[in-house]
Amino acid sequence: MPRGQEKFVAIGDLEGWGYSSSDIRAYLAALSIMQDCYPERLGKLYIVNVPYIFMTAWKMVYPFIDNNTRKKIVFVENKKMKTTLLADIDESQLPDIYGGKLPLVPIENS
Repeated sequence: MPRGQEKFVAIGDLEGWGYSSSDIRAYLAALSIMQDCYPERLGKLYIVNVPYIFMTAWKMVYPFIDNNTRKKIVFVENKKMKTTLLADIDESQLPDIYGGKLPLVPIENS
């Protein structure tokens, strides 16, 4: 992160998520790292393209998330995605697939 910037905003895109691609232990490990090792680094986590079925898995993970981290997690409605994300992310830094101006380059092409 640039000097003077202490928090980050992340977008978790669940498009294509399904039970076959879920790993509760991995979710819990990622949450543990985020809230136990870097509790003040996360500014906000926006979760987009949330399939209805995801909420079942979320109910299993949610009790393990501490209150400070819970407050930083925002589920974004598809209809309000661009305006919600632009509240915390500059348009030049928001990927174009979410309504911003930053073109995404696939990892294999970088």
